[in-house]
Amino acid sequence: MTFRHQLTHSLSLFAISTTLVLSACSTNPVTGEKDFSLISNEQEVQMGRQAHQDVLKKQRPYNNATLQAYVSSLGQQLARKSHRNTIRYTFTVLDDPNVNAFALPGGYVYITTGLMAYLNSEGELAGVLGHEIGHVTARHGVQQASVGMATSVLVDLINKNASGDSGVLNQLGSAMLSGYGRQHELQADRLGAQYLAGVGYSPNNMIDVIGVLKAQEVYAARQQGRRGGSYHGVFSSHPSNDQRLQEVVNAARKISSAGSRPANRDGYLAQINGLTFRIDKKRVGRIVVGKIKTSGLTFERLAKRSAIGAQPLRLLNGRYPDGKLHQGELIKIVK
Repeated sequence: MTFRHQLTHSLSLFAISTTLVLSACSTNPVTGEKDFSLISNEQEVQMGRQAHQDVLKKQRPYNNATLQAYVSSLGQQLARKSHRNTIRYTFTVLDDPNVNAFALPGGYVYITTGLMAYLNSEGELAGVLGHEIGHVTARHGVQQASVGMATSVLVDLINKNASGDSGVLNQLGSAMLSGYGRQHELQADRLGAQYLAGVGYSPNNMIDVIGVLKAQEVYAARQQGRRGGSYHGVFSSHPSNDQRLQEVVNAARKISSAGSRPANRDGYLAQINGLTFRIDKKRVGRIVVGKIKTSGLTFERLAKRSAIGAQPLRLLNGRYPDGKLHQGELIKIVK
């Protein structure tokens, strides 16, 4: 292909892609601004419903109706304070030892037993759910899916018209998709903090829950003899030291109900008492919650009663790497 033909072809593709973008904009319910979207609200809900069924075929919901109802009730409270409180939200605890939470378009939110084991208050649980609701309300999944669909269309055009030059556009498509991560995660944190404050929790719970994930990352890295990465590529230091996250939390503190509701550590720990916990690749135990009755008890001594060591116990209880125990508090061990 000559330079002239290459230029003409490139301009044609640019025209097609520009037309596609301009004809596929929708108003974002959070920002009120125009976003690139090939998917309507009705299509989003339908896609989410189908994807939800696919998730349930691959991953089993945790068999505890009381815990499922507890998480769903809290999630619904947050959803009612969200920017998209007219869609139907579904909250599901998955029987999965991996530390994870995610959301599908259309209002489907999931949290694993693996992550719930490491949370230490109802406020932190609300932080996780609020963050995932934020992904739904800002239509992040829809935006990513739309970019993927548009990229597929352009790749198909190139395959048909450019004699195998699709490699460049494939790279462009990958770059477009990967570029969403940082922006979306920080926006979901901001929205989650707002929803937390809206139901009365302190927005600081958002920092706390991100700190839980950061501690997981640091611990895993040290166990494997490598340097840690960062939570969703956003926080290279501890989240409490991150200026952008502080701005997110400070903005949410202005909501009148912020901080009127306790984090409820004891109530949350009572809910997860008996929760399944992966000890290692071969063994599964359960979380046992008890009260510290002895002054001066250490994690090293407590580990003798548990199936996991002192540092994993610190991690489990939000005290990694050098936190202490306090007489009279509830604490988690694994049996």
